[in-house]
Formats: sequence, C-alpha cells, structure tokens
Amino acid sequence: MHIDQIYIRYLKDNDSKGIQLIYNKYARQIVTLIQRNSGTEDDGYDILQEALVDIYHMARDRDFELTTNFGSFLSLVCKRKWLNVLKKNQRLQVTKATDDLFHIEDHAQQEWEQMLHQVDKENKVMAMLDTLGKSCQEIIKRCLVEKHQEQIAESMGISYAYLRKKKSECMASLVQKIKQSGVF
Repeated sequence: MHIDQIYIRYLKDNDSKGIQLIYNKYARQIVTLIQRNSGTEDDGYDILQEALVDIYHMARDRDFELTTNFGSFLSLVCKRKWLNVLKKNQRLQVTKATDDLFHIEDHAQQEWEQMLHQVDKENKVMAMLDTLGKSCQEIIKRCLVEKHQEQIAESMGISYAYLRKKKSECMASLVQKIKQSGVF
C-alpha cells in the first residue's frame, strides 16, 4: 500500500478537511493540465470533480488500494476523462472501463534501489581511493570537486602539466585497484 492511500481514505470517508486538502494540493495541477490541452478552467475543475467521484466509487465499491502516488493516479484519471470529453465531441471513445486504472506501475522502489546501488559503488570507489597515497588522494578529490585544474596546480605549488600527468597516474592506480578487488 502506498503512503498516499490516506487520500483514498479521505474520499471514502467523505472527510471534508481531507477532500479540501486534495483540492488545495492538486486542483491547480489538474486545471493547468486541462487548459494546456484545449480546455478551460471550468473544464479543469469539472474533470477534477468527476475524477474524484470516480475514485470515491472505486474506493467504496471495491477495496481499492493505491500502489502509486495519488497525484500521478489522479492525473491519469483526469487525462483519460479529458480525452474522452475531447473524443466525445468527435463522437469517438478512447478509454476503456475503470478496471484499467487499477494497474499503474510505480517505479519509485526500483529507482530507489538503483540509487542505493550507485551510492554503494561510489562508496567502494572512495574507500579504494583512501588506499592510495596522500598526494594521489588530494589530487583526485580536488579534481572531482573543483573545476579549474590550473588553480589546483597553482595552489599545490606544481605545474599544470605535472598535475595532469600525476592525476592520470593516480587514476590508473585507482582503476587497477578496483579491478583487482573484484568488487565490480
């Protein structure tokens, strides 16, 4: 269950403060979406109202459990409703029954795990960096943070050419240590 299930609860319980919170948080976003797609402000509020009523019925009639954030789900419902309005004006229907709305993919967990994996890799590289000599550590760390290598060389009292050569040697040593560790 997603943390935003609370918004579904507000609708299901007809909680006026909770519903007002939904309007305060999402109305401008939905109205703007409709206005950018050939609608008016009134159309936007109408679509928002209809979408909230539909979500209320889903929550009341079925044990609807939200698996993505509420804003994304509400936007999807509103987009589909607006497309239906646009197509209805052309005598065509574009969406299916509300059952299609129950399966929205939420990639947040996957993205979170990828980010944690990336941070873990970076931490391992930094740990390997700490095994190099002090000079190499300083050069690599400063080159990662500071943009102008000429200024780094000057502040270290070495020539720019020497800094570039030393950085290249240090990076080669770091890459070799990483390969030897078998971590990657």
